Amino acid sequence: MEATEITTQMTPCGGPLPDLEVPMINSMVTCLGIEHRRLDEQNMRLAFAATRLAGDPHAMTAHRQAIEAWDEIQRGLWSHLQIEDELVLSWGLAHQAISDTMVEALKAEHQKMRELVAALPVWSSEADSEPPTVQDRANFAQTLLALARTLDSHVERHEGEILPSILRALFRE
Repeated sequence: MEATEITTQMTPCGGPLPDLEVPMINSMVTCLGIEHRRLDEQNMRLAFAATRLAGDPHAMTAHRQAIEAWDEIQRGLWSHLQIEDELVLSWGLAHQAISDTMVEALKAEHQKMRELVAALPVWSSEADSEPPTVQDRANFAQTLLALARTLDSHVERHEGEILPSILRALFRE
């Protein structure tokens, strides 16, 4: 039996990607929208706890609630941002769905988040370390409030501008 050489143009996935691109990107946008609603709810709890702590840095209950709210957000935040970056910065730029000005604003927003997170002390809700001072808790509350504002802006920008732009570009192709 003689083997014949067959030359086809296949993607690494073994099938034509353009047929899958629309439903894949649409699903990613839908999932990010769901994650944004969850992040928005978590962020409201963070802002509430941080506001309570800022109002009374002596309140250890408010301090614990602020730590718990931040812990809940940070569990999924970095992977969420990474997915957004891949969708927005890679696909969005390649398909001219996002302006250069918007990309720069997003990069600045992500940098601001990283700076705020880096400014947060590493505390856990465990009681195995020396308790923070009242000033430490006040500073923590202010940093969390700044982070909550940045996250709120992030969700608003993505839901109001970026994800709709991605969908418009997706369906005009």
